[in-house]
Amino acid sequence: MDRESGDDNIIMESPSHIDRISNLPEPILHHILSLLPFTQTVQTRVLSRTWKRAWHTFSVLKFDYDFFYQVFPEDSNDGSEAGKQKLREIFNYIKETLRIRHNEMIRLMNFSLFVPGDSLEICLPYIDQCIFYALGCNVKELSLELLGNPRFNLPEIILCSNSIEILTLAGLKLESPRSVKLSSLTKLFLMRVDATNLVLQNLLIGCPLIEYLSLQLCPGLKNLELSGLTKLNKFEVCDAEELQRLCIIAQNVQEVSIQGPLPFQCKFNLASCKFLKYLRFALIHIKDEWLCNQISKFPLLESLLIAGCDDLKSINISSHSLKLLEIYDCLRLVEVKIVAPSLSIFKYSGDVISFQLGAITFSKSHLLFQTENSSSEWYAEHFKLLAMFYSVSKVVILRSQEGENVIVPEDLRRIQPSPLGNVDHLDCTVEAFKWRFAIKSAVDGFLWISPHSRTLSIRLGYPPMSSLKLQFSYRRQAVYEGRIAQCCKSRPISCWWQCIEEVVIEYTYTGKAGNYAERHIFKGEDIWDKMDCLIDLQTREILDWDF
Repeated sequence: MDRESGDDNIIMESPSHIDRISNLPEPILHHILSLLPFTQTVQTRVLSRTWKRAWHTFSVLKFDYDFFYQVFPEDSNDGSEAGKQKLREIFNYIKETLRIRHNEMIRLMNFSLFVPGDSLEICLPYIDQCIFYALGCNVKELSLELLGNPRFNLPEIILCSNSIEILTLAGLKLESPRSVKLSSLTKLFLMRVDATNLVLQNLLIGCPLIEYLSLQLCPGLKNLELSGLTKLNKFEVCDAEELQRLCIIAQNVQEVSIQGPLPFQCKFNLASCKFLKYLRFALIHIKDEWLCNQISKFPLLESLLIAGCDDLKSINISSHSLKLLEIYDCLRLVEVKIVAPSLSIFKYSGDVISFQLGAITFSKSHLLFQTENSSSEWYAEHFKLLAMFYSVSKVVILRSQEGENVIVPEDLRRIQPSPLGNVDHLDCTVEAFKWRFAIKSAVDGFLWISPHSRTLSIRLGYPPMSSLKLQFSYRRQAVYEGRIAQCCKSRPISCWWQCIEEVVIEYTYTGKAGNYAERHIFKGEDIWDKMDCLIDLQTREILDWDF
């Protein structure tokens, strides 16, 4: 619309043409940028002058692995001159991006830099400059990752930064530094960092405020003693294949995670961790008596995970503070004894073994019983354990790798009673992305385990990406003699086939392509035939990976 007043022409712009987003305050534009994948964040600079300015003042620069292989695909790193030139252009852009912020004194919250392993010689002239500019911007969180074996010595300028609070280093060599003054550092993550015990201890001396220390795949560590770290709250070590001894003398540590593979003869001393609350052992060599003695020294322990510790035969847990206990795949384990009145959640994966639970009522149990050689005796023990855990748990979630342990052979059904009676809701998780059985077979198996359940929930995938929820209504109620349903005298097993009046099936799926749902209602005498015609989970394509 045009309006004339004297010699002045005033042009009123249509509201539909107004760029309201670009008129937002810069902090809000920065928040919008933080929600985008970083490659898209970089691209916003070409939208307008406002967005270009927002990009130049944005304080999070993640030139990490994901960014790098979107702008420089793996097939570009072929050693050709064109590939090398492309790489130089990328790193020159990164350097200039940092230089502009350095000159304008813009403080960086986060700077991440990834360097391909075969490109170190090309990138080397740019790395030092990028780090110099990032430190000049008083960066708070710095991540430097080099792919491949450690060959690049860590620039010592990083170890004298007063601004860094979180430092992640990967694929580097750490030699004895002349001076370490990381006075603000609270979190240190080292992965594939080649450093000796002495070098690491000298590094930690210069980090008086460190709260979280993580060591993964670090060669050279053999005799590690952590002492004098009064602020240390969380420590984890993983894949330290040369480690012979680990001693933690840090009274304020609340969380410790030790994960193998570690040498068979590796010794641990955690006795000084009096305030320990969370403890995880995975893929390490520990003995029954040692574990029992260690647990007794932690009066505040709330969470304990034991996974893949194949030397254990008997786990004896006595703790008044323990609330969560997880035991996974300890191949030689034959018994678990628990005296833990505060224990609320119990998770177990492995073969059928002996459990002595004492006077415990769990709020939730997660159970996966599996074996390579199933037999009638194995199934009998399996069913006894299911019945026992249902009697001491408010909620039981049955887990399965591929649905294999819910399909009970027909001949065994005729001699074994169903293990779970009077269970209204059955909750299950199948951790594979493809199930080997049709819906009808799976539902039949679950209903044999728990006859006349009102609802059955099945989550598929790990983590779950899809789910089935089935709601049943029955023409008549089951008649129980003890725990065994006797609603149909013609068969010695529960006859839900004859009792079901209606089934409502809801299937939902969440993945990269979006959400999907379908709903079916089956009634009448041929319910099972209709269910048999329903789409087979084995053929549904759900492998929509969120990479």
